[in-house]
Amino acid sequence: MNGQEFQIDKEILKKIHMKYLLYLPLSYNENDTKKLPLIVYLHGAGGSGADLDSIRKEGLPAYIEQQHDFPFIVVAPQCPLGSFWNTREDEVVTILDELEQQFRIDTDRVYVTGFSMGAYGVWHLALHHPHRFAAIAPVSGGGDPRHAQELKHIPAWIFHGTDDQVIRSSESEKIAEALREEGAEVELTLHPGVGHDCWKHVYANQGLYRWFLEHRSTFRPSIDKIEPKGEGSLVNSQPSNLNTEHQTSALGLYHDGTERLQIQLVTEQDLEDLLALEVKNKELFRQFAATREETFYTKKEQQARIQRAVEAANADTFYMFMIRERESGILIGNVALMDILRSNLQSAIIGYAMDQDFNGKGYMTEAVRFIVRYAFEVLAFHRIEAGVMPHNQASLRVLEKAGFEREGICRSQVHINGRWQDHVRLAIINPKDLLEEQ
Repeated sequence: MNGQEFQIDKEILKKIHMKYLLYLPLSYNENDTKKLPLIVYLHGAGGSGADLDSIRKEGLPAYIEQQHDFPFIVVAPQCPLGSFWNTREDEVVTILDELEQQFRIDTDRVYVTGFSMGAYGVWHLALHHPHRFAAIAPVSGGGDPRHAQELKHIPAWIFHGTDDQVIRSSESEKIAEALREEGAEVELTLHPGVGHDCWKHVYANQGLYRWFLEHRSTFRPSIDKIEPKGEGSLVNSQPSNLNTEHQTSALGLYHDGTERLQIQLVTEQDLEDLLALEVKNKELFRQFAATREETFYTKKEQQARIQRAVEAANADTFYMFMIRERESGILIGNVALMDILRSNLQSAIIGYAMDQDFNGKGYMTEAVRFIVRYAFEVLAFHRIEAGVMPHNQASLRVLEKAGFEREGICRSQVHINGRWQDHVRLAIINPKDLLEEQ
């Protein structure tokens, strides 16, 4: 007996019910015409149920509840007990539709983030409604790498704690790697020593919200490829020595750098390349570095500079790292840990410089992330500081993507390019120390 083929085409109505929290900025005025950005937040399993107070205890709502004001409209829907976000897609999208009709929302600046179960929901929403979101930020969850091709058009900043015992960080690493292979704009920030409650670090970082606002919805289904802007990732296992043979981690990153970069302490073999780097970028570097005499650009001075750096590293007072493209071997920049203080401070200041021909590729973000991890896990620093002139937005973004947070302005701090310059002070604390305090 042969089976006959049929198809049904019929429109049905579906009744939905879902509670949600809504946060409006204090500046929101119904008579105003200015449109505001919106963040959709999807909670973890602990927020499920019928009591909206349970949503307030975690993630973005927990952070907002402690703030006087927040510059986004934020909606946090509540998933019923026994359900998962992939089965409540219609409800979330309908809430979004309703809010866009009732409130002044900039539909080109709608973002979605979520924690744990909510992070899986973020990937699900982005997969089925890519035109609705300008950027996504899943926290402590994972996505299916098989869908990377469909997801590659949406900028993503992924967060996970390396000591997460609930959902392994490898779940985030797998989707990040798959997206990079598709040429997507993807960031992966792994918080060393942090468990499943990674959200406490993520939502308190103002860099995330600045990153959101850098993106507007530009989804075009016909686009075949987006040029890669990936910034790389932290190494997943603790590096033991920057000068050892490279060993790959889950993402193909190495103990002596990243997938794209080799990062090692300076040696005498770097002399010619270091001198060439300084001479080539003389005019660029002088805009951001302390005043240098002309003798600085000689082989003799660079040789002495390297010797001082080697001796200082042995004495644990200064570390200078060379950054090379792994594939070509070209020296493209350097990173330094300076002004090191031990005893009850355990701190250092980070500084860096990149060849002008290699800016804009995400190399420095990769390098800074690697050095920060090395500084915390190998050199056992508690705190790393940085100073950036306020107009140097590119450098501020590098540090914030690496986890640094702004602490204030240091007035007239450093004499650069003929004048005393203000600097934005940023810092990052060793996550393991923060965890111990908590």
